[in-house]
Amino acid sequence: MIWRILLAGLLGGVCYLDRTAACQLMLHRPLIAATLMGTIFGNFTAGAQVGAVLELLYIARLPVGASVPPDDTGAAIFAGSAAAAASSSIGLDGGSFTALILLSVLFAELGKGADRMVRKVNGRIAHITLESVEHGDLKAVEHGLLAGLALFAVTGVILSLMFSGAGVTVSKFLLPRFGPASRMDFSSLQPLLPLVGAASVYSCGRTERTAGVFLLTMAAMFGATVFFRWMG
Repeated sequence: MIWRILLAGLLGGVCYLDRTAACQLMLHRPLIAATLMGTIFGNFTAGAQVGAVLELLYIARLPVGASVPPDDTGAAIFAGSAAAAASSSIGLDGGSFTALILLSVLFAELGKGADRMVRKVNGRIAHITLESVEHGDLKAVEHGLLAGLALFAVTGVILSLMFSGAGVTVSKFLLPRFGPASRMDFSSLQPLLPLVGAASVYSCGRTERTAGVFLLTMAAMFGATVFFRWMG
């Protein structure tokens, strides 16, 4: 298991780099990150299940410009690893599935706080780089860029190790403590999760021209959710 967590930390760091600092190939999106974690921890389908729901919930929250949205990548790493680990032990029923989605909100906020801190440090690096350039050190630009990339990469690896480890721990020790009544209560909330995501996406629509795209997107996401739940 330790090697899987280390691999999750490494690949999670790549996802975090893709989030803002480099590439931006959408590898950081919840559907991709959670599916990747599910594959690492032995259940591709379980990761894709939680990833599809998290993608819907966070699809309108993008790290654009100076805005710092909730860390949907961290939420996906936690939920994907936890769902895969749970499916191989106690099983991923509706109650466990919903509980993991709700718990992932905490990790999204923790990651958001870390993101704010990293951006402040990166701003300091940019300030030092500018001062060095003004004093004639042109190589400071290259060094500043590499320092910034290293900062985001190391932070991403650390967060991925923490969140994936937390996911495995929750699935092994916390979820089994939920009794039948608690599982039933959590399970009753499951149908609301895609509806919350749909409302979030719809609130971003500005004109009636987006209605067709919205309906097609929602149909695809609902279809993916039902498909992966059926496959599981």
